[in-house]
Amino acid sequence: GPLDKELEGKDMWFLEQTKKKPLKRPHKLNQKPSQVSAIEVIAPGGSYNPTFESHQALLLEAHEVEVKKLRAEEKINRQVAFPSSEELPTEETVLQELCQGLLVDSDGEEQDKGPKAAEESEDGLVWNAVCCEKKTEKERKKEKLMKKQRHRLKQQKDAQQKQQDLFRLRSIKGEVKELELKLAKRKAKRVEKRKAEANKPRRLGRLKYEDPDLDVKLSDELTGTLRALKPEGSILADRFKSLQKRNLIEPRIRAKFKRKHKLKYVEKRAFREVTLPKSGCC
Repeated sequence: GPLDKELEGKDMWFLEQTKKKPLKRPHKLNQKPSQVSAIEVIAPGGSYNPTFESHQALLLEAHEVEVKKLRAEEKINRQVAFPSSEELPTEETVLQELCQGLLVDSDGEEQDKGPKAAEESEDGLVWNAVCCEKKTEKERKKEKLMKKQRHRLKQQKDAQQKQQDLFRLRSIKGEVKELELKLAKRKAKRVEKRKAEANKPRRLGRLKYEDPDLDVKLSDELTGTLRALKPEGSILADRFKSLQKRNLIEPRIRAKFKRKHKLKYVEKRAFREVTLPKSGCC
């Protein structure tokens, strides 16, 4: 455009300082948040005139969804349910649970305490006696010689280990190849997992995405013609769930309406109920 022509040939440092350098578009913005199609085609069993096999397959799928919901509900009920009279704790069971392990641990601690204390006291006396003694020149020379011997032995072991590693080059190469194969398999698994999770709805907010109920008709509700078909579901709800599934918006639930103040019914003067005066005459 005409604005870009004015910036042609300018130094990059000048453009950065004047904040006229065009921003680089991140490549992530060109990627879709999900590869799921915007309009998903329903299973063949959802047709107005499906085959027997496809309709039974759709019914089986809806049945499995309902069974899964029932199992989850039963699990919650089992966890929340109050225990029966047989399972309720008694005073004896509560006392046993509170005293469990106390007597055994206390006896064991008392038994183990004696010899340990004696050993510690003995070690302490010996350590104090050794520390108080001064080393002679002969002992210092002997200690220095032992230190040199340990250092020499360590150098010999290191040299032997290096020599053995040279002879183990083939086996080391095999180990390296095995490790590379393991890493390649792990990488392939990670890539497959990412591809599988690319089409799944992500956790964008506080709530988790839940699949909508399947729109399925029973066998006696099927009609052979499209004109007699009774519509089910909602186009608005379907589009809303599709946006959630494609990670375009976060899952939401309908906000509960709570009235702040109670409603007051006031009878206006213009519409006040007309009451006839009571009289003895008919």
